[in-house]
Amino acid sequence: MSGLSPQQIVEMTEVLVVLMGIGITWAVYYGSDRAELPGEATVPDPHEADDAHPDTRGRTLG
Repeated sequence: MSGLSPQQIVEMTEVLVVLMGIGITWAVYYGSDRAELPGEATVPDPHEADDAHPDTRGRTLG
């Protein structure tokens, strides 16, 4: 048995779930103001060569 009462376990679980929700929300929205939105992408000049190493930094979590 644990040293916690059932009420303490429920309260601790509630607090942890709320903190996880805040953490997940922050992870999803952090830096989203810099995301490239539809219609904002620049159209490349058709007379220029493609990049040898395209910019792959997009909407990632890393």
